[in-house]
Amino acid sequence: MRPQALAALLPSIVLLGACASMPDLKPVASYGQSNMMSPAGYWEKQIDDTHYQVTAAGTEATPKGRVEKIARARAAQIAVEKRMKYYKVASVQYGIACSKGHEFYKGGSTPAGSRPTVLIDVVYAKETADPSFVSAAESYESLSGELANEAVPADAKVAAEQETRAACGQRA
Repeated sequence: MRPQALAALLPSIVLLGACASMPDLKPVASYGQSNMMSPAGYWEKQIDDTHYQVTAAGTEATPKGRVEKIARARAAQIAVEKRMKYYKVASVQYGIACSKGHEFYKGGSTPAGSRPTVLIDVVYAKETADPSFVSAAESYESLSGELANEAVPADAKVAAEQETRAACGQRA
């Protein structure tokens, strides 16, 4: 190959190499409150003084174990905020939230989506002799640290996306 031809191809070769080593860009849910602009995250509903329901939702690429960890971390944080020393998760329900794609009148569209969800029922106590209750402060510190430092492998993201899309009848 002539030097001029090689020089012309060099930027393309470098660019292809950079693309092959680019990190996986599919986001997973982080620990934070959900809102209209960012539906991944947690929210809660107070049932009474010692009972809450905490729900968390992930992105399509968030494994359900991480979504549950987000809900449990929020449950522990609520206990700390309410000055309750202990809490226990009474039940866990997994689900998938499906959304339809939309075509806009003047062009453009939004794709169909799916996201894993977890709903946990939580009971709080200031003092307890029941061994199923755990320390709120220790649990919150542990779970929030895990969430902050956890790196979700690309294959786990792909598997989570396939599972949520399949549950909604969408193609991966």
